[in-house]
Amino acid sequence: MTPEVERTRHARAGFTLLEVMIAVGLLVVVSLLMYQSISITMRAREEITRVEDLNHCAQVLLSHIKADISMAFVSNHVNIEQPASNTLFVGREDSILLTTFSHERRQRGTRESDQAVVEYRVGTMDGEDVVFRREKAILDEDPEKGGVEEVIAVGVRDFKLSYWDDKEEDWVDEWKVDMKDARQAGLAGGLSEAVAPVGAKFMKQAQEKMLEEYMLPSRVYVRLVLADYDGNEYPFETQVPVHIRAPLNF
Repeated sequence: MTPEVERTRHARAGFTLLEVMIAVGLLVVVSLLMYQSISITMRAREEITRVEDLNHCAQVLLSHIKADISMAFVSNHVNIEQPASNTLFVGREDSILLTTFSHERRQRGTRESDQAVVEYRVGTMDGEDVVFRREKAILDEDPEKGGVEEVIAVGVRDFKLSYWDDKEEDWVDEWKVDMKDARQAGLAGGLSEAVAPVGAKFMKQAQEKMLEEYMLPSRVYVRLVLADYDGNEYPFETQVPVHIRAPLNF
């Protein structure tokens, strides 16, 4: 074999510069397509994770508030001479303070029952609107103070409460029942003969009639709007029935 033929055979066995450039170009295109595909997948996964976190946050708040409101109560059982506790239901458009039977005792031997004072309100933490939940396991005469407060929802854009008025057949923005007012009006405990007919049965009927002024709403509407880091807003709504509407007076 002559040297010319040998050189020709070796030249044909390799790649030309054009072939190498085409191969590199195809590799770059395929790499870009793979990067875009992975990037889109990662962004979609992050978006799904954010939405799941928002849903979880909303479900935690709504499950708590549904349990607390559905088991709300006020009681006319009080020692007039030495009142030790006060029950109430004070609902506003962006907050609610109530006594409820939804408390769960989590430590053995604690002097607690299923009664508690619970409050939900909108506040600010680190420049962000949040919903606070405060719970006080021991009822006393000052339900507006004390207890343990924690953040239950962050990224809040809207938190609205409305209360259904059966008489007006419409939603109202406020609902106040404070049994301290009933005590001051002379309706707490047993009634005197000066304000009710003589006889325990008639006194009880007259008392319950007057206590109708202290009824709780039949249901509460809750609207919660949460926002993610991109500013996208996600609304959540529910209605909570109140099971014990009349003051406890048995």
